[in-house]
Amino acid sequence: MLKALRRSYWLTQMFLGRHYKIIVRSTLTVLALLSLYLILEHYLPTYTQIERIGLIGKYTLDTLPTSLKSQISLGLVQLDYDGVVKPGLAKSYEISPDGKTYTFHLDSELVWQDGSSVTPADISYNFQNVTFEPKDQSIIYHLQEPFSPFIAAVTNPLLKNNRLGVGEYRIQKTQTNSGFLVSLTLVSTNLKKVYKFYPTENSALTALRLGEIDQVIGLTSVPPHLLSDPALIQTEIPNQRMTALFFNLNDNLLSSKTTRQGIAYAINDKTFGHPRALSPLASTSWAYNNLVKDYTYDPVKARSLFTTDAGSSAITLELKTTLSYLDIAEKIAADLRETLQISVDVKVVTTITNDFQLLLVDFIPPLDPDQYTTWHSTQPTNFTHYNNLKVDKLLEDGRRTLDPKLRKDIYFDFQRFLLEDSPAVFLFHTSSYTLSHQPLF
Repeated sequence: MLKALRRSYWLTQMFLGRHYKIIVRSTLTVLALLSLYLILEHYLPTYTQIERIGLIGKYTLDTLPTSLKSQISLGLVQLDYDGVVKPGLAKSYEISPDGKTYTFHLDSELVWQDGSSVTPADISYNFQNVTFEPKDQSIIYHLQEPFSPFIAAVTNPLLKNNRLGVGEYRIQKTQTNSGFLVSLTLVSTNLKKVYKFYPTENSALTALRLGEIDQVIGLTSVPPHLLSDPALIQTEIPNQRMTALFFNLNDNLLSSKTTRQGIAYAINDKTFGHPRALSPLASTSWAYNNLVKDYTYDPVKARSLFTTDAGSSAITLELKTTLSYLDIAEKIAADLRETLQISVDVKVVTTITNDFQLLLVDFIPPLDPDQYTTWHSTQPTNFTHYNNLKVDKLLEDGRRTLDPKLRKDIYFDFQRFLLEDSPAVFLFHTSSYTLSHQPLF
């Protein structure tokens, strides 16, 4: 064995002696190349995946959907439907006992995408009737009256100079036409997202078929002929949006509560294959009340309530809706014709106006349960013209009350009274859809 070891030693020594210069040069070359790479790695081009995404709607940088804008930046705080407040640009906040002063303390470790620190001078929400007071690394808002939904108002992501955020993605390029975005390019470390904006779902789907984009997001539905296309993939994404049948209470017939209730009871299937919506609050909201009148299909009660006020069968109602809900509108109209023995005309509209009797559209509940602007009798945005002094008072109290438990009780009552009056029939929670090309590999 010693002989074998000696032989290996002498052979190794002979090899190193003969190839010493080559080994040294190779080692030095490898070390030099490794050092050069470590120095230049931040300057070398890297592979960046590109996604071309279609989005429906007319937007500016200020009005971008929160789902998109939150990729770029943060608001002062973050808030979900469960009511839990999380840090954003501000690491903490306080509310004065009288509910009129909100103080936010900025996170000193956050920087904008140009490397500059986040300062009070960068924060601009342009609130009306609110005094803004910067103080060191804090921002103080003075309100004229207590306003409990104020926290939800400061969740909107902010951009410095309308361009810079603190998020994973930064704005690389924008293209506009008549002030509205045509395309928006966002980049992160290894991904580039090119958003292209289209006026209608049909125009976005045409762009997808032509190969101009890789996917369309936010679709309300996908045409059957595209669902059967093996080159395309559909992804369903649940969201907080719901679909409801709204009544115009300025209409002579629909001003009657019992008539509206009769129509609500006459609709057979209110889910149309989706989770049922019972009230105007998201089912995940901390103030959601599921113990409200649900108007389960009851043809006998429907006819009794409807004929109490409506009387004659020679009645014609007009039901307006968008193209995406035409099939559902036709089914609702068929239920009303069969159960109530009335005529119902379905009309597809491209814009929503106030001259309707029945209106089948989407409704997006706000993060905070406050729905003052939708249902209070004094508000121009109360498009159903609903008027109930008790509900007005509940909505006013809900805005002024800071205690979460008391607010929850208020909004439980609000939902109960609203559903009793039935200014709308809340049908189902909807999903949005993404349609994408099948990956090649």
